[in-house]
Amino acid sequence: MNEITNPQLIELDKRTVEFYKLIQGYFGGLSNLYGKERYKEELDGILDKSNEIIPETEFDDLVLRNIQSNLRLNDLTLDYLTNPSFELSVIDFFDKIAGNGVYGLLEERVKSPPWEKKWKYAERTRERNCTRVNRFTEEAQTAAKSWIPRIKEDILNYGKEEGLLPENFDMTLLLLPPKERSEWSSWSSVTRIFNLGSYGFDFFHRGKEGVVAIPTKAYGAAFHEVLGHGAHQIHSADMPLSTRFTEQIVGITPTKSITEGVAINSENRAYEFLRNRLDNLGITEEDAALLQIDDELQEQSRYEYMYYALLKDRELREKGFNAYEHLLNLTQNPVIARQFKENFKEGFESMWEQTGHTLGPLHYGKMEKTVREKFGKDYPERERKRFNAAALTGVWSWEVYPDAVAYILKNE
Repeated sequence: MNEITNPQLIELDKRTVEFYKLIQGYFGGLSNLYGKERYKEELDGILDKSNEIIPETEFDDLVLRNIQSNLRLNDLTLDYLTNPSFELSVIDFFDKIAGNGVYGLLEERVKSPPWEKKWKYAERTRERNCTRVNRFTEEAQTAAKSWIPRIKEDILNYGKEEGLLPENFDMTLLLLPPKERSEWSSWSSVTRIFNLGSYGFDFFHRGKEGVVAIPTKAYGAAFHEVLGHGAHQIHSADMPLSTRFTEQIVGITPTKSITEGVAINSENRAYEFLRNRLDNLGITEEDAALLQIDDELQEQSRYEYMYYALLKDRELREKGFNAYEHLLNLTQNPVIARQFKENFKEGFESMWEQTGHTLGPLHYGKMEKTVREKFGKDYPERERKRFNAAALTGVWSWEVYPDAVAYILKNE
């Protein structure tokens, strides 16, 4: 049973959720010293109380460990951003909040990027781009709007067939108007509204057909937001308060990579969905393939940007460290090093919100590896629905997530 037994832990669970609301407010104003004082006082009180609690069950132990992990790693992040006497190096700090060796993994991805894949992707899209239509045109937006009812129907039907959504589940799908800067798709856990960005469509002029909208990116976004975040919220609704999907909890540093890891994993399932419906959707294998390659290259970009942000911080925090020279020696690519020096201005504070998207696949993969070790190498494929449901149950710190999913599978 996914219920807390220890009465003290039940109270701590409630108190922690209220504290997450305070954290959300503090993140919005890190320079406010009064906010920092309130945050530290409540943090110390919760941690002191957590150290007094003796778990009565294995599930109690998971919840307690999760609270402590979330608070400890989130506090480390806030300390890094606000404490002028912070003692850890940038590398040690990042490995603490992301996992041992993750900084080195980012560095390796920057050192050896997939140049061939980037080149071939550019070649494959060059001719295609000649017939591309600007998404700001009225014709493009009319074509995009025509897809909205179809996408909603397809996503809800698939989610229910796969056991990701309950039979009575519904949501609202809204198309965001195009903006000069990309408008991000999003899921609201409060209103159950899926806001779909216009970037989800590629628009082309097809002779007598006029302007057509290719919806592959829109389906990918729907899998991410609805069958990822939305399904995560639904499956976590009966869990302890501190592990339910809310706007406050998904903003805690250690949970961000789990919520985004779940959503990105769901997004990856859109490739098979699309390939099984090419004729039905009026798209080609090339459309589906380019979506997958584009997502893979976006993952590479996230690693690169996070690494660059950490280099900027190292320049500020480590006496004598020259990020330009370091990057030049690492990549042996003066163009990349020069572009970094002249154009990249963001440090970790600006990139913090992207930690979930950057680290999500890594931490989801760690959980999947644990499940394969404990239940069999082919378990996620052999027991797809059970595995997916367990992976969606609870919003956990990345440190606890693998054990939590294994517990749910063992005790469901």
